[in-house]
Amino acid sequence: MGSRKVSGEGPARSPHRAWIEIDHAAVSHNLAVIRELAGAGKQVIAVVKANAYGHGDVEVSRTLLAAGAERLGVATLGEGLRLRAAGITAPILVLWGLGEPEAEPAIASDLEPIVYSADTVAMLEQAAARLGRRASVQLKVDSGMGRQGAEPELAINLAVAIARSRHLQLAGTFSHLAVPGEDDSHTDVQLLRLAQVLDAMRSAGVDPGLVHVSASGGIVAGVGSFADAVRPGLMLYGLKPQWALDREIDLRPALSVRALPLRIFNLPAGEGIGYGLRFRTRGGTRIATLGIGYGDGWPRIHANNGHALVRGQRVPIVGAISMDGLTIDIGEVDGVTYGDEFALIGSQGEARISADEVADERRTINYEVTTALRERLPRIHLRDG
Repeated sequence: MGSRKVSGEGPARSPHRAWIEIDHAAVSHNLAVIRELAGAGKQVIAVVKANAYGHGDVEVSRTLLAAGAERLGVATLGEGLRLRAAGITAPILVLWGLGEPEAEPAIASDLEPIVYSADTVAMLEQAAARLGRRASVQLKVDSGMGRQGAEPELAINLAVAIARSRHLQLAGTFSHLAVPGEDDSHTDVQLLRLAQVLDAMRSAGVDPGLVHVSASGGIVAGVGSFADAVRPGLMLYGLKPQWALDREIDLRPALSVRALPLRIFNLPAGEGIGYGLRFRTRGGTRIATLGIGYGDGWPRIHANNGHALVRGQRVPIVGAISMDGLTIDIGEVDGVTYGDEFALIGSQGEARISADEVADERRTINYEVTTALRERLPRIHLRDG
């Protein structure tokens, strides 16, 4: 979906029945906040995996790079190739491992794969040799997350093997923290293990390249000061880790979900609505039908659970969530018309529904709320100027 600018009279109305708005000024602001928290001299590897956490990877990547982010991070080969196809030339780290058929396309597109085993080193070395190239790779160390990465002793051996390779070069060495801000003891152990690996690599004459360990949780917790870079994801989009929701950080949520009513009608007392008739009125009321449902990433757990905003007032979701629609009780708000926008995430006047509130209703985390929003919902990219 193309961009639209914000004018002095406010944004133009979307022609869609339901859509997502992305505030790029908020994204740029959040990057500046992250730089301040990370400290001077730190590079930023801006993580735009999962369609930039639901915000639109290509458009958001362009904004982040224009605002000074040095590098991008994705999770899969396909995500990296999509950015390259859009003309993005910045360094892109692929944060998860690749299969053998993916090795050559990754190297040919100047993506930076990760290595964490002798097999991954051999796979990428062979692919680079076939292409006649020297590929940049990053070494992931499992310092205590227990998911991906090489154990510390193995990591040192892999670093030496990469340094000796004619077809690979070590662009970076990194790890990922399991419980930053939640378990300081475990975090300290992870940081110590990574520091010991780095010391051993340097003692062996191997340059570890760009060192990074802190994602959003580590940035908020203020750990990993010895690293050269930080790797924010969630914070770029104005969201905080679950454990840090009460922290005062000047982040601005970038995403809102909005809809126009498809139908407004009266529902008499005692009448049911939707699949299973899960909601029945106690008294007569008015209902608005919105064209967003679980096919768009608004799940069935919101049956009789959650709210929207209309005319700056909070109104309840009632009845089941269908694949393509849901219903709102607007009986307490006078004068709602087909021209009134509803916000499922976002602000109206002084009222706001946050992704964190929606996450509580789903018994999940804010990451999942935004990344669950599907491509069927158009993204409207709002920029100043």
